[in-house]
This record gives sequence, structure tokens and C-alpha cells, in this order.
Amino acid sequence: VGNLPDIWASVRFELGQRIGLKKWGEQALLPHRRCAEVHWKLVCHAKSATFVSMEIETERLLLRPVDRADVDAIAHVIFGDPKVVGMLAHNTKDPADARDVAERWVRLMGRGSDMWSDGGMGLFALVPNDGDGALAGVSGFFMERDENERWTGEYFYTLGSAWHGRGLMSDVADVLGARLRKLPSLGVIYAGYWDMINEGSGKILLRTGLKPAGRKPITAEYSPERCVRMFEYDVWRTANAHRGTERNLVLLQAARRAGGFVAEDVVAKDDAMGRLANAFGGDLTTEALAMFDKARRMPGMAYLEIRGKGETGIPVNRLSGD
Repeated sequence: VGNLPDIWASVRFELGQRIGLKKWGEQALLPHRRCAEVHWKLVCHAKSATFVSMEIETERLLLRPVDRADVDAIAHVIFGDPKVVGMLAHNTKDPADARDVAERWVRLMGRGSDMWSDGGMGLFALVPNDGDGALAGVSGFFMERDENERWTGEYFYTLGSAWHGRGLMSDVADVLGARLRKLPSLGVIYAGYWDMINEGSGKILLRTGLKPAGRKPITAEYSPERCVRMFEYDVWRTANAHRGTERNLVLLQAARRAGGFVAEDVVAKDDAMGRLANAFGGDLTTEALAMFDKARRMPGMAYLEIRGKGETGIPVNRLSGD
């Protein structure tokens, strides 16, 4: 179990955030320390919990729980960047929608949410050490205790495109993977990604410690309505990409996802191909047609998971809201 001085350091930080103190010391927070001591002893006795520090530092990054102050940055850096959203599962072309999703992520997985207070892990802000303190991305978990009191849920990460190619996610995979494997009462944590167009994500997930576990139907993870919204976003993104290399790449990515949607009867084939061609401004490229057909022949997404000893449960995506 974590030692009290470490826990008290985090409690001081949390209290400072919640009660608005600009500077605080032992005297200012002395009335709260006894409460922290009692809570610490109760947690130790009731759950035999291993304390998980709320902040993690690597050579290149600070990882800390997201909070309300991060909403605008997440909306802009993540959900306002088509290069990033094109690998996620959202339609945030409207800035208001981008902010809504960012607020929901912070509310469900940020500092003070149930998963943190109950001894699990939620969503971390990724802050490079060599920057100005600005958020570069997020990574973490949406986890809940199942009927056997084991942690089950989803692992994911997303990094602003300005920070791609710097190896930051290797650091994140190493530290969060280590924390995950030490988590008491680990059930099953899973992840999925758009293989064929985002193999880099697969490498990061493997490095985190998740193992390939076949394929998962897209509609087993997201509702058909949400898949339609993803397709609408891909059409919009294709139409708004710069002509040439960028638009060709965006079309290729859209074709991969559209082929998957067609394979699961979410979108009709002719409609999907026609709308993508219209957005592209001409006939689909040979590469896009080949990708579309490949995705139809190999429906679903790549699926990985990590399981605690003896765990046989099936995780369910409760984050989508659909």
C-alpha cells in the first residue's frame, strides 16, 4: 500500500485544485490531514489497495490526470484536428461537437472521477517536458469494476498531429503498461484500432502489453448510427483536404473505413463509393479502390487485450454513449 507522505502530497495537490488555494502548506491544510489519514487507513483496510500516484514523469513527458482546465486544449489539439479524428471514431467537424466530446471525456475519466477515486486509472494529459506546458495529447483508460470487482474497460491514446513522430507514445506505453500490469484486481482491458491504415497504433498497443485477440466487428464496438457519423466525417474530411498527396492519403483512409462499414451493412456500397468520389472530385484512385475491397474482405478492426489471471469476461464499450 502506498505510504502516507506520498498520498498526502497528492491530497495537498487535489485540495489546492478544489478549494482554490494559490499557495498552501502544512499549516493551511492541517485540518484536512487527519481526514486524509483516516481515509488512507480505511482504504488500506477495506480494499488492500495499491496507491497509484496521480502523476508520472518520464524523460520526455509529464503524465497527469486531465481536469476541467484541459477541455479547450483537448477540443482543439485532438478533436479539432482532422488528421487525428480520422483515426478515432467521432464526427467533430463542428467545434461545438469537439468541445462536447472533450467535456465528456474529462467528466468521465478526469481527476475526481470514480475510476481514480476507487483505485483505478483514468485519462492522463500528456505534457512534453521541453514545451511550454501545453497539452500534446491524452492517453489512459475508461475502466469500471465488474460484478467480480475486477477492473475492466478500454485503453486508448491520441496525440496531436504536431507531436507525431517524436517517440512520445513509446514513453507512455512503457509507463502505463507497467502500471496496468501491477493494477490489483485486473480483469480485462481491451483496445481496437484501424488496421491497414494505422499500424503505428498497433505497435504502441503491443508495447503497452496488450496481445492480439483477433478482429472485432465495428458494429460490436460502435452503434450503426455512430458509424454513419464517422462516414459523414470522412466524406467531409476528404472534400476539405488539399488536392494532391494529402487528399489522396485522406481518401485512402476514408476508403478503408468505408469498406468496413459496407461489409457490415451500415452504408450501401454504391452510395459509399459515389459519395467518396464526389468528395474527392473525380474517380477514386487505384489505391483507394484496392483498400476499399480489402476492408470489405477483412471486416472489423484489429482487437487486442490484456487479461488478469483467470479472467474470462467479455469487455463492453461503455464510453461511446450510443
